[in-house]
Amino acid sequence: MGSQEGEREFETYERLLKDWSRRDFLRRAGGMLGASALVGGGLEFLAACGSSSPKASSTPSGAKRGGHIVEGSFSDTSHFMSVLVSDTVSGTLVSLLFDGLIGTMPNGTLIPLVAESMPTISSDQTTYTFKIRKGIKWTDGTPLTAEDVLFTYQLMWDPRYEAVNSPRRGDLTEHVADISAPDPYTFVVKTKGVYAPFLDTHGGYGILPKHVLGSLSPAAINTASFDSNPTVSNGAFKFVSWEKGQQIVLERNPTYYRGAPLLDQYIMKVVPSSTVLVDQLKTGEVDFGTVDPSLWDSLQGASNLNLIPPFGTAIFTFYAYNLNPATHGGQLFGDQNVRQALLWALDRQAMAQRVYFGQASVADSVEPPISWAHVHPKTQIGYDVNKANAMLDAAGWTKGPDGIRAKNGVKMQFTMITNAGNIQRQELLQIMQQSWAALGVQATPQLIQFPQLVTQITNERTFDMFLVGFSWGQDPDQTELFSSLGTAPGGFNGFDFKNAQVDKLLSEATATLNQAKRKAYYAQYQELMNELQPAPVLVFNKALWAVSKRIVGITPSTFGPYNQYSSRFFFNKVATTNGQ
Repeated sequence: MGSQEGEREFETYERLLKDWSRRDFLRRAGGMLGASALVGGGLEFLAACGSSSPKASSTPSGAKRGGHIVEGSFSDTSHFMSVLVSDTVSGTLVSLLFDGLIGTMPNGTLIPLVAESMPTISSDQTTYTFKIRKGIKWTDGTPLTAEDVLFTYQLMWDPRYEAVNSPRRGDLTEHVADISAPDPYTFVVKTKGVYAPFLDTHGGYGILPKHVLGSLSPAAINTASFDSNPTVSNGAFKFVSWEKGQQIVLERNPTYYRGAPLLDQYIMKVVPSSTVLVDQLKTGEVDFGTVDPSLWDSLQGASNLNLIPPFGTAIFTFYAYNLNPATHGGQLFGDQNVRQALLWALDRQAMAQRVYFGQASVADSVEPPISWAHVHPKTQIGYDVNKANAMLDAAGWTKGPDGIRAKNGVKMQFTMITNAGNIQRQELLQIMQQSWAALGVQATPQLIQFPQLVTQITNERTFDMFLVGFSWGQDPDQTELFSSLGTAPGGFNGFDFKNAQVDKLLSEATATLNQAKRKAYYAQYQELMNELQPAPVLVFNKALWAVSKRIVGITPSTFGPYNQYSSRFFFNKVATTNGQ
């Protein structure tokens, strides 16, 4: 899967994980890892194991205490509250500030964090009992208890907090029957039935402070000043400042329960584009970040950098049609034949070569190739312009005197949005524009800032079409993006795709721990999605990262730190070799 296990800084954890066999549990659960988010930047959107101690492993060789590191990103953050996060930059920062019940190792294994051990699971696999670690304190000295955990999950699940704009609400409401804190150090979740992805999908949300936020009304949570200026944290770092569009500065949390970070500061620097990011990697102004494939070769001679060999990820780049019948997009794209025709007109193999320089593979399914549930569906849409033209003709979209197709007085003209600064996506929109113009379809690219793009997708939803990325974990569940549950305000399914059969297959696939049965459901699901094409996947991305040679303690992995949305609790052992 492209991950590297057994790295030095995680050896202690690896020894601790022996008491509970990850392989044995996964055989029962059918694979339980799956975290997802809209992704910006260069890549961008379980009771697997147990340990009674989350103590940090030994300090990486060559590490010096003190100093700072700078991560580069051409997308700014949107939120600092875990319950509102819907993009990877925000998820990255939240994971540095707020630990969850459990965290993800670079090899994809889950370990306990705020929980003192992995949960006890009832014999019917529907009740999860977490024991909360005693002695954890918020940075203002207040003890962290199960009340904080309960409050965090209430914000995303409890009907009283329905006004909170959380993208997790639909999923949690569908699957969770009850949550409770029977005592100050016990948190219990009861699901409505077997729900295979529960721990990975919903076990790692950063815990929020009830004593700071608990007095706010549900609607006020969405606009709380804490979301842009978190005054307390429980993770490895404390918040210092956010200069919008410029940088976010965090500093060491000296009371972090897993051991104070070696670094004095972590800085995320927002740059205008991937070109600027690469330039600043070369000059040392930025210490690490993702690299645009078109610029990868330009770093080969950079003596100050370590280039991580490209590896496969569970990230795809896709575009989505607005299918809400009340919108302009709904008028244009409601017909499945139209959606297929537009995809037939795109030479995705050429895109993978021209835009990604071969560092991406053409998608044959909505499931990532590295997923155990991936199949090659019989229904495949390739590149055939003649077929695309014929399908649009048959669907009643005919060319007018101006060469633009129209039906019932509505012209096939629309706007495509993506985030400014992303070279890949800008070029993809240009190719799409040119390809569709040859059909008599007028598509106009529009570049907006990434936080604005996320808001458009999750809430405003006035777009015609968007192009973005999405990041998946190891579990193949794609409910958050493709189920009608995700169409609720704040949800990821902002393109309003609703299909009863898709909903049924996704639900059935999560309601069993038998991996063979789950894979059979996902095979049907992938076949159906390749026919419906509500949000065509263009390519599956490879990860391209550059890291300054002065940094130690960062390990490349498919599901760990190089997947930006994953836990970064281990950053308390990331360090520089010069203490600067």
